[in-house]
Parts: sequence; structure tokens; C-alpha cells
Amino acid sequence: MTTRDTETLAELVSQYAGKGAGREPKLTFEQLSERSVDPDSGYKPSANLLWRIASGHLIKVNPPLVAAIAAGCGVDVRRVRAAAARQFLGWDAASLPDADLDEEQDEVVQVARSAGVTPEEMPAVRQFFDNLRRQRDTGE
Repeated sequence: MTTRDTETLAELVSQYAGKGAGREPKLTFEQLSERSVDPDSGYKPSANLLWRIASGHLIKVNPPLVAAIAAGCGVDVRRVRAAAARQFLGWDAASLPDADLDEEQDEVVQVARSAGVTPEEMPAVRQFFDNLRRQRDTGE
């Protein structure tokens, strides 16, 4: 079983459309296509493209496609981005503990990392965010 920290784009799309076990009732790929519209560009992937994604085929990933899938599945676009990066680039998104820049606005910092690398193994990244926080706090 996959989790949001390990799911690929194929697994995410398969949770919402197609046949098989999982979340019931699933949409058809045609239904998911109708729901999947990028709110900024109006781009809508075809049912065939969504089937190819769920089947694990290689595709060209772009921001309008990611936003459309997020809209169609009703999930946060960050989840779709992370799943696509995991599947096609081998990168994971990791939150850095204590790296939030603005707690009042619920700003969350995530960093793309190679699979298996922990936030603790990225001291330069932590230093970068510490410097940003220090600049914000001192007004530099």
C-alpha cells in the first residue's frame, strides 16, 4: 500500500479512475477527463492521456496537466506535483521541520530531494532557510 509520501502519479490517478480495488466507486477515465480542467489555462487532458498516466506510461508532464489532475481528483496540487516528481524524476518532496517562514499564513517549506535523503542530511538547505528567517525578522 502506498502513502502520500510514496505514491506516484500513476497510483494517484488510479485511485480515482479505472477498474480494480481501491476507492469506490471509481470514475471512468472519461468522467475524470471532464472534471480535470486547469483553472488558469483551461487545459483539459484527454481520457486516453489519463489512462496512459494510470497505466504507468511515459508522458510529458507540465504545470497545466498537474493542475488539471489536481482539480479532477479534488486534491491539493502539491500532492500531484510530488507524485509526478517521484515517478518521473525520482525526487521526493520533504518538509523541513522548523523551516516555516510565516506561521501566521500557514506557509510550508518543502524541498525536492533525492529519494532516501532525509532533511537532516541537508544542512545547507536548512542554513538557507535560517538565513531567510533571520532576514525577515531583522528587516534586512
